[in-house]
Amino acid sequence: MPNNKISSGEYIFVKLKEKIRNGEYQAGDKLPTEMELVEKYSASRNTVRAALNRLAVLGMVESFQGKGTFVKETNFSNKIENIIPMFFAEDSDYLSLMNLRVAVESQATYLAAQKATYRDIRELQKIYEDLNAHKDDLKYWAEKDIQFHLKIAEISGNHLFSMLVEMIRDMLKDVLEDFILDFGNYESKIAHHNILEGIMAADPETARSAMQRHLQTVINRYMAIPKQQDKE
Repeated sequence: MPNNKISSGEYIFVKLKEKIRNGEYQAGDKLPTEMELVEKYSASRNTVRAALNRLAVLGMVESFQGKGTFVKETNFSNKIENIIPMFFAEDSDYLSLMNLRVAVESQATYLAAQKATYRDIRELQKIYEDLNAHKDDLKYWAEKDIQFHLKIAEISGNHLFSMLVEMIRDMLKDVLEDFILDFGNYESKIAHHNILEGIMAADPETARSAMQRHLQTVINRYMAIPKQQDKE
């Protein structure tokens, strides 16, 4: 059981990861249910779920509604923790992740503007148009906004960018979706337009600058939110 140096969530995460790596749980095996893990580790359901989510971000497991959580084939994404340890720290620094997102997505956008084909642009336009068609549905926008960013990473031609964008988004999902629900999507609509225009014009610098401004706005808003410790 966890000691006073690590939390229950960290302990469960580490234990399950070890069991997968040493072959106790192999590809295709079903992990114990959330309730079984709750009982085994005397933890809350939310704590267990958070540990499983971290394994999913690693690419080690996959969950199916009504079926459970299953071990996936080991792949390169499992090795990413050796490159970016912050992804797997329980006290992940949101601001650091956001700044990493700026660096990754800005460069991805730069490359996308250089490499985008007519087909790429049409697919990106369709995502853009779908978001705008639901511009008054903030919940829809908050959930689907990631598609615009993932498509740009895909167009960049660098599969690591695509993987990193998705992983960072997974770690920041709740924070980013709350931003849309709290602040609306007016800035995002303008930013998406400017980013798309830069890519369509094959202007890497303009596209990159538009993405940087877009993501920096999110950081500025995050920094302006009163933190809990400031209220106490």
